[in-house]
Amino acid sequence: MRRTNGYAVAFFIAALLAGAAIGAAADRAILRERMQREWGDARAMRARLADDLGMDASQRAQLDSILDDRNRQVDSLMAPVRPQLDSVGAAARQRIRQLLTPEQQATYDQIQREREEARRQEKRQ
Repeated sequence: MRRTNGYAVAFFIAALLAGAAIGAAADRAILRERMQREWGDARAMRARLADDLGMDASQRAQLDSILDDRNRQVDSLMAPVRPQLDSVGAAARQRIRQLLTPEQQATYDQIQREREEARRQEKRQ
């Protein structure tokens, strides 16, 4: 009887943790999608910020310089750890893919291709 109760508790905890993880992932996906809709690409975000603040042309140019400088600094800070981050992401994607049926894998692969293309487009801007 104790063994059965132990399995039940373990199953309950696993279900709770899985639900929390799925909920957090869904929340992040929805938030990211909403932010993308609201802010669009980097240029649109800059333009919207400048518009919302009523910046003149000189202020806009300075804003662009500040944000470009910030982006360069962030890129240089991230460069040493980028391979590790990419590796962690690739491993997680592989593990997720293993959970899926062949049909789901095809959809997941398409989503990943679209995300990668969106990243490339963003870098070009």
